[in-house]
Amino acid sequence: MMTLGMVLFGDSDISRWPPSLYPTSPLAHSKVSNYGKSGAELADLSHQINQWEIQIQDGSNSNNTTDNYVFACCAGENDIGSGRSVDQILEMFRAVLDALLPPSNSDQQLPCNKSKMIFFGPKFEPWLTNDNASRKKYAKLNNGFQRAIRKHHASNHIMYIDCLTLFCTKETSNAPGAVYGGRAMPDHKYFNADGLHLNDVGYGVWKHVAEEKIAQLIDS
Repeated sequence: MMTLGMVLFGDSDISRWPPSLYPTSPLAHSKVSNYGKSGAELADLSHQINQWEIQIQDGSNSNNTTDNYVFACCAGENDIGSGRSVDQILEMFRAVLDALLPPSNSDQQLPCNKSKMIFFGPKFEPWLTNDNASRKKYAKLNNGFQRAIRKHHASNHIMYIDCLTLFCTKETSNAPGAVYGGRAMPDHKYFNADGLHLNDVGYGVWKHVAEEKIAQLIDS
């Protein structure tokens, strides 16, 4: 049976992901490697990808027995926090897409000729409740990520998970003005007390959604 390696890249949303709640694959013998780091911005994913590539080549990563991967990535929120423009963030995002899913004529030697990718977009979090300016930037970035994926040469191998209102209350997530009018209210039940990081309930949602997307990618 084909072995699927799962590799996680990104910020604290990735690094804090409890191993017990990692998404699993319909394929047997799935393995997960987590390279996420707290505070990471999109540019930092290049270092994480390089670290993974080195470990694949020297055999120190247990996923080196397969050339079938699902990359699960999340970054971009810290870029907004650091003052980067959405255009700057999208430029780095396209570089990450190319690094993990390079064109067929690329000189890159990454073992990802059969690989797929899921990307978790920015999400409204409790600490943003009264920061409508940042919420609008999150919404603009969310739309930009999706446009960049549609235009990418490997778009058929990428699944985007729109998280913008995923963790908001049901009553507000679909209300008129939910996104740009500041009406979508994050539900605290998905977050730690800091109002920033997901708790196990939140990661349970991610696990479920990611598994659905992975199954679709594998079947495509």
